[in-house]
Amino acid sequence: MNPRMTDFERDSLLAVLHSKGVWLIHVIVNALLILSFFYWTRIPDERGWQFTMSVISGLSIVFITLWLHSATFDYFRLAPRSFKVSLRRAVTRIPAFLVWTLIFGFVLWAISLLWNYDEQIGAWARHTFPEFLRRQISPRSVISAANGAVFFLCFFLWPIFFVPVGAQVATRGLRGFFTAAAFRPVRELRFWIAYAVCFVIGAYLPYRLAWMTPDKPSSLNAQTWSMVMRLGLGYLLLVTAWLVLCAAIMRASEGETETSVEPETEPVTASPTK
Repeated sequence: MNPRMTDFERDSLLAVLHSKGVWLIHVIVNALLILSFFYWTRIPDERGWQFTMSVISGLSIVFITLWLHSATFDYFRLAPRSFKVSLRRAVTRIPAFLVWTLIFGFVLWAISLLWNYDEQIGAWARHTFPEFLRRQISPRSVISAANGAVFFLCFFLWPIFFVPVGAQVATRGLRGFFTAAAFRPVRELRFWIAYAVCFVIGAYLPYRLAWMTPDKPSSLNAQTWSMVMRLGLGYLLLVTAWLVLCAAIMRASEGETETSVEPETEPVTASPTK
């Protein structure tokens, strides 16, 4: 067994359980960022000062988002440190993390465009089958398979391949694009399973909760409270699953000999939960 993957799942969960302060920071700050983005879209730009405020506030939202998540990757490295230290270290790597974010988002957007052509892809794929297979497989089945392939590529293969690269960029700067540690998780089946579990808990379940409809008629007040509780629970699941995934990525990427790749410029505290 790969030494890095010994007690991999347990260590990832414990890392988050021992970081309640970081979890609370994510719950509060990400919620504020979502609200800030909502109100940012409502800022008028009829006058010069309104346009200036829109630009400054938009850049601030992007900066804080990149800073928070790059510091989170740094915090969950095997070498223990406080979140304050990780925040200070992450500031200088925000430009590199922005480059990674733009690449990741552009490729994800390009992959999502394939959903507009799933029928054409399915029809072309079925046309390449031998005649005896075409008689057995309906066009609808092939189109559904093409849709599932795009879903797998968009939400599994690309993130599993490239999110660990982002974790290394957040901890090493531009050198993270080329380090071998960035491509270790994709070779580990246990990491694929961990990602799938985090995806179900942090994405699928919140989606189901958000679109859940009541079976029986109820008052508007009851429906409002139900929606608030469902969205709140889904949000907490999303934040928790993301932090577990961050911890899992760093444990699948970093070998024991790599915990001291970069010398610490700040004193390391004994407790990583600050």
